Amino acid sequence: MEPTLNIDDRVIVLKDKFINVNYEIGDVIVFYNPNYAYKKNTFQEFYESLQVWNFNNEQLTIDTAFIKRVIGLEGDVIQINKNGEILNNGIILEIDNVIEENIYKDFVYIVEKNTIFVLGDNRKNSIDSRIYGAINKEQIIGIAAYKIYPFSEIQKIND
Repeated sequence: MEPTLNIDDRVIVLKDKFINVNYEIGDVIVFYNPNYAYKKNTFQEFYESLQVWNFNNEQLTIDTAFIKRVIGLEGDVIQINKNGEILNNGIILEIDNVIEENIYKDFVYIVEKNTIFVLGDNRKNSIDSRIYGAINKEQIIGIAAYKIYPFSEIQKIND
């Protein structure tokens, strides 16, 4: 998600299991690997939400959380041109702090029911919905609301 977020940054996530979140184009969301079948119960979810820092330096696991930007909601038609322009239902999306170089061919995707299409902000170096398709809403943990670390860069993420 560079340049918006860096590897060691920390964010506050508003979890949609506890707060009713209406996702919008441009929101930065946190979600589980699209290939992972999410099976935690509400108690486990609540307990893990109390975690402030994760000091575990193990390799990524299948249930590792990803963070990407919402580009399309169910029913939207997403077009990505060779020059990096991204259109949602024919309207060019302009999002600040995005590295827009595109290494893909022309691309068209229709976002299916109960899914969300996401892209990373570093478009040339992101594994996102262009690779694994739209993500199921059941995989979404919540919306990344604030960057809280490093302390010198505290800011609201979704403006």
